[in-house]
Amino acid sequence: MWGIIPAAGAGSRIQPLAFSKELLPVGSRLDAGTERPRAVSESLVERMTLGGADKICFVISPGKSDILEYYGGVIGSAELSYVVQPRPAGLCDAIFRALPLVHAEEQVLIGLPDTIWFPEDGLRQLPDGLLSFLLFPVDRPEFFDAVVTDDSGRVLEIQVKKSNASSSWIWGAFKMPGSILRELFQVWSERDRSDEYFGTLVNAYIAQGHDAWGVRVGQAYVDVGTLHGYREAINLLATNPSSDSPIPEKSRALVPPPCPARLEVTTRQSQSAVQEKAEVNTQAPHVSLDAMAIRQKVRELGDWFHNLNLHGVPTAPNHFLGDYPNVKWQTFAHAIPRDLRGMTVLDIGCNAGFYSIEMKKRGADRVVAIDFDDTYLAQARFAAEMENTEIEFHQLSVYDVARLEEKFDVVFFMGVFYHLRHPLLALDLIHEHVARDLFVFQSMQRGCSETCQPKDDYRFWETDIFDMAEFPRMFFMENRYAGDPTNWWIPNRACVEGLLRTAGFEVIEHPETEVFVCRWKPATEDARPIYPARGRGLAETARRSCAETFSPP
Repeated sequence: MWGIIPAAGAGSRIQPLAFSKELLPVGSRLDAGTERPRAVSESLVERMTLGGADKICFVISPGKSDILEYYGGVIGSAELSYVVQPRPAGLCDAIFRALPLVHAEEQVLIGLPDTIWFPEDGLRQLPDGLLSFLLFPVDRPEFFDAVVTDDSGRVLEIQVKKSNASSSWIWGAFKMPGSILRELFQVWSERDRSDEYFGTLVNAYIAQGHDAWGVRVGQAYVDVGTLHGYREAINLLATNPSSDSPIPEKSRALVPPPCPARLEVTTRQSQSAVQEKAEVNTQAPHVSLDAMAIRQKVRELGDWFHNLNLHGVPTAPNHFLGDYPNVKWQTFAHAIPRDLRGMTVLDIGCNAGFYSIEMKKRGADRVVAIDFDDTYLAQARFAAEMENTEIEFHQLSVYDVARLEEKFDVVFFMGVFYHLRHPLLALDLIHEHVARDLFVFQSMQRGCSETCQPKDDYRFWETDIFDMAEFPRMFFMENRYAGDPTNWWIPNRACVEGLLRTAGFEVIEHPETEVFVCRWKPATEDARPIYPARGRGLAETARRSCAETFSPP
């Protein structure tokens, strides 16, 4: 994966400096136990390597040889190269100077070297194969490129330094495959290379029918190109100390790149018999397979519904919903705690394990994933193995969650509800047996997207409510919907909210059309789940009772 760093600008807003603005000291790092100043551009280099870049190209002007002197040819595990932009001609020109280095199938990360932003691993959240922007919330979007998206995250427009911008989210970095970089270059060339700003070029690209996506996972963003921004960056770093970054080759003797930190997981023994039999991905050495072997295994495991990126191999590249469920996840990831250390997570209907793996990436102490489909479980186990991630898997239906004999801090229930013949019972069982705090719910919806506040009671003859589009309703599909015979019940928004309240879940955030983040609260007495008969059965119980009553002494 390539990282392209446009560093040819003059930095007039923060001059006079006796060196390139990309080498402005902002923060510090440890060098053999000694604290030393850290160049501002090291922050972006570090984030690119965390995002997967193993090759980084600096685009510099002829007078910026000090950047080459500072970094040399290697930083950590990334090899460095340099391309010269002969004269200032805007961001687009600078980026495309590196185009000859990039193959069509390679992924490319692009960021600005005089910025400081968090989270450090933000670039990891950008999907492969798409043009996607890492977005950050700011107070003054008119100073930046504000990105306007729809509810799904699709970019509608980039407003370049526009007063009264209609979005407070700006792009701070972006990612795409080399093939899209070439498409953008073609559009730029067709427009006589007139675009200086990348935002105007992307607007033209979108107008031609192409897609771009915004990923709202950024937390803080500072442009260090002004004196005010420099002070803000110092304050931001004081409250968000950075981990030690790789040290540039020219700054000290080359050191071996650090090994990736291994996940620390404490295995907990459960009293439940079903957990004693759980299949757990242990921390044995990571299985090393080449792309061909992974692709073969993916085919052997059947059709995938989750499009996972397993070391460059997509599992469902032709998914009718696109890069699913990653495109869905990006629209609500910000609503889930980023730090799950000390927490347990249950993923009900885990499918191929996308959300389970994401929760482990956020540091969850323990993730339990259940699904009744053994094909999906086999896919999930393989994916977790490829990610070297410890997850407990059980073949269980949602109706059997009581067998886990445990409550969890976070419960995911994604894309299962409408496949159930008894959906409210499922919510009741989740509430009573496994949910303790956060409940993340997603369901396909149809009908009216508005909601309504129900009255405490309705008169028997009050029938006009059933003609209201926004009244809670759930559509029953007797045969098939979208070719799937298990799409039984499809609610509208008001119905989803009512069902969640009835089951004892308070909606605290609705970050995406189909997603509701809820908090567990005690359910009313009449909302307790109704269980089927257990034990010998009613008929046998009745016979025995009758025999005992009428048997002679």
